[in-house]
Amino acid sequence: MRSRRAKLSDVPAIYGLIAHYSGQGLLLSRAEEEIRRNIGHFLVQLNSDRIVGCLSLEKYSADLAEIRSVAVDPEVRGCGIGAKLLDFALQEARKRRIARVFAVTHAPEFFERQGFTASPRKLMVEKVERDCRTCAKRRSCKLVAVIATVLPERITLPVLGESATPMSAA
Repeated sequence: MRSRRAKLSDVPAIYGLIAHYSGQGLLLSRAEEEIRRNIGHFLVQLNSDRIVGCLSLEKYSADLAEIRSVAVDPEVRGCGIGAKLLDFALQEARKRRIARVFAVTHAPEFFERQGFTASPRKLMVEKVERDCRTCAKRRSCKLVAVIATVLPERITLPVLGESATPMSAA
């Protein structure tokens, strides 16, 4: 098994994996053309030459990216493919110098086993603005946000205003 960045020739396989789970209401659907336009975001897991898993690592800013469209072939679910793919995505985030990675998911336990922490979805302002605000399910949504710090040294603290009181050294 090996992980790699997706190629245009992978679009039909990626579409098939995502369509399987979107048909069950577990993933947002993605049109083939959308996948093709965003192929640079996708990572795939191969078993021999067959794609058995995919996900999308979409950058919001220098410090934040989202993992979307995590899908594993139902025939090989439970074999660690999702974990391998997620690990590869976190390695890619490190290479790209992205500080934090988040996901909004039906399966927070899967992400928590990989080192993510649950977080209130409303704190993912970028996600809410891009997808949740116009989603038909926004009022009844049961998805959970999870986040992982990939590069702690890149996390910056907010700049304090002039009214902030400095702390004395102890």
